[in-house]
Amino acid sequence: MKDILTHNLGLKILSVVIAFFIWLAVVNVSNPLETRSREILLEVQNESVLEKAGLAYELDMKKTTVTVTYQVHSMDQTSISSADFKAYINLADYYPATGTVPVSVEVLNNKDYLLESVAVRPGVIRVKTEQIQQKDFDLQVNQLGNPAAGYEVDRVTLHPDMVTLEGPESVIGRINAVGVEINIEGIHAQTSGTAVPVFYDANGNKINLDERVSINIEEIAYTIDLMKTKVMALEFEVSGQPAEGFRYMGMEASADKVSVIGVESVIQSIPSIKIPGSVLNVNGATENQVITVDVEDFLPDKENISIPWHSQVTVTLKVEKLEQRTLEVPMNRIIEEGENESYLYEYSTASVELTFEGLKADLDEMAVSDLIVEMDVSSMNIGTYPGTLTVEGLENIILVGHSDFQVIVSSKDSHREEESETQESDEGDTPAGSSQVSGSSSLSTPQTSASESTESQDSPGHTSEAAEETGHQVPEGSHGPSGSGGTGW
Repeated sequence: MKDILTHNLGLKILSVVIAFFIWLAVVNVSNPLETRSREILLEVQNESVLEKAGLAYELDMKKTTVTVTYQVHSMDQTSISSADFKAYINLADYYPATGTVPVSVEVLNNKDYLLESVAVRPGVIRVKTEQIQQKDFDLQVNQLGNPAAGYEVDRVTLHPDMVTLEGPESVIGRINAVGVEINIEGIHAQTSGTAVPVFYDANGNKINLDERVSINIEEIAYTIDLMKTKVMALEFEVSGQPAEGFRYMGMEASADKVSVIGVESVIQSIPSIKIPGSVLNVNGATENQVITVDVEDFLPDKENISIPWHSQVTVTLKVEKLEQRTLEVPMNRIIEEGENESYLYEYSTASVELTFEGLKADLDEMAVSDLIVEMDVSSMNIGTYPGTLTVEGLENIILVGHSDFQVIVSSKDSHREEESETQESDEGDTPAGSSQVSGSSSLSTPQTSASESTESQDSPGHTSEAAEETGHQVPEGSHGPSGSGGTGW
């Protein structure tokens, strides 16, 4: 048996070797070796190493996967999947000098199908690091919409009213403000709810929070308190007198009402806001007075009422310089108030000069025909008196004085007797067939001839039948019809 096994041993070994190579050739032809690759998600290990050092990191790569390359027979390739591999970097291996970390790969399953070692691309990953910053932000409130008509937001209470952000300096530096957006459209009572923080850059634009930034609270609780609104009228009181020769002409205000907000019951009980004369004073003024008034200073109940905006009002107190104008008025335009029907009223002048004071525009429009000039004669008996005139119907114009004149009061009966005696005397001295007309009487000697009386019934300065019927004596250059009284100068 031994002889049989050892007989031609060399040939037998050679045959086995040849057979192996033949088998190998057959296998390589029907099941060849192939190089394959897979995209594997890159894991990051030991992040806490950098965090403990106060550093935030960012991988310098466009994607978060690496490529794993391996060799497998074609018949076995379907047995290999991405799940059979694990690719990772260990931040404990971070080398600050180069800023890189090597990529490691492990075969988790089906190792037997892989004929050679597995390769990975890229072999190293560049890691950017920067300091971690922590910053507090006071929360802002951005109201969306408007409450129901007649209501305004009094205050919005947030809990908490501040948040803390932590992350890379470059990212935290982009965040300028943090707030909450609350929809108040149509609300008419106290409202509560929650809102998520919103982040804004320096231009007020919203920005998304970087995943490397953490916030200490995710939701903010809020409560909205409402107040009633009302438009209130402003009442302006003006005090004082401008300087002599000037007149207060009225006021103008930049606003005659303001919007107030407050407790509804209090607001409804206040009809208006008064600005006192102690603030609006024109005493001694020679020009317009411009006064800025903060209406909020004059609210009757500051604890329960406020002005949310535009509380200042500009008030202009108008002061204009006065001018004078003198008009000559005929005496026959004077209306005698309180006249006695038994008396005759004559004047020492044919006209009188009246001086008025007012604005130039008003003075320029004045005309003698528009004036109602009056004199009170009720206290005058027979004799001579200084005349005192008043003018009715003046607007924005005052009578400051007039020229002097005398009023001569005499009896109508004595005047008739004197006229009769004069007429008889003239008739006795006049030749038959002739007539004589005497001249007008003197004011110092008020005697008028009968002929004068007859010929000048309708002439000023003489007595007429019509004047006697109305109780008037109309001497030369004197008065007209009677009228209502006025205020004397």
